[in-house]
Amino acid sequence: MDNKKYYYKIYGLTLASDYEFSQFVRLEEQPKETDIEFVYGGIPDFVYPLIKEGYYKGIKKDQMWFYNSAGLFYIHDKKTVNFIEYNKGTVDDAALFLPGLCLAVLLWYRKMLMIHGACLRIKDKTIIVAGNSGAGKSTLTTELIKRGALLMADDLTGIVMENGEFISYPAFPVQKLCEDQIQHNNLDTANLRQVKYDLNKYEVSRENEFYDKPAKVDALFRVDVKDVEELTKQEITGADKLKVVIDCIFISWLFNEYFRIEPDDMVRCIGLSNQIAIHRICRNKKQNTLNEILDYIESNV
Repeated sequence: MDNKKYYYKIYGLTLASDYEFSQFVRLEEQPKETDIEFVYGGIPDFVYPLIKEGYYKGIKKDQMWFYNSAGLFYIHDKKTVNFIEYNKGTVDDAALFLPGLCLAVLLWYRKMLMIHGACLRIKDKTIIVAGNSGAGKSTLTTELIKRGALLMADDLTGIVMENGEFISYPAFPVQKLCEDQIQHNNLDTANLRQVKYDLNKYEVSRENEFYDKPAKVDALFRVDVKDVEELTKQEITGADKLKVVIDCIFISWLFNEYFRIEPDDMVRCIGLSNQIAIHRICRNKKQNTLNEILDYIESNV
């Protein structure tokens, strides 16, 4: 790692990073101030004895640390992610976790709702295609882009409440696709960066299909894979809308007594669920219902 700083715009914030991200939207000039930062090194001393005691993460209301097979990470002060390579990982390996999990936690600390789903601009409306890993979000997103949609965020949508409205801010113009989608779309993996810690996916540039402005969220489509006889799709109403929003929070599996949905977070979740249309789509993995789902989404935008 050299001592150079790189500056980017991501989720409406200015990022200073010790690591260079080719897929991020780079700022041409060094900003006077930055909102968030990725800093190589600087892991606090208290972390290492806890690791020796067998802990792999520590979570508090205002800070979090964790390690995995690639790196060791410390998120704190609503501003900073410190990171180093760890175990058998390299710096490049560790950096793969910065735009996803680390950034999701950091922005949650900054009171941004982080939804597990892709954000798209379609027919002058902003929609989120949400769901757990393996639900088919990437396939739907790819096909919607083929139909004219623009990508705002791939797997992690960041939403801010501003003046009573819920605004999605663009992330960066890259989409991650599984190998079967790479083959289906006749893409050459030799020219693509492999993301080996994310279900063996590849990064595909969407510079020409990227919407780089903040936009009010209009609808969320929750996609689930279940043991159903046929495809089901319906608009959700009432209190169930809030449940869907909470189920779509990217980092909900990390919540504990310290790191959780606080009352002001709940207010934002309620506000979002009240303002947007929410649909639930349940599909059988063995059935090819792709076009039917795409038609449903387009007809409800």
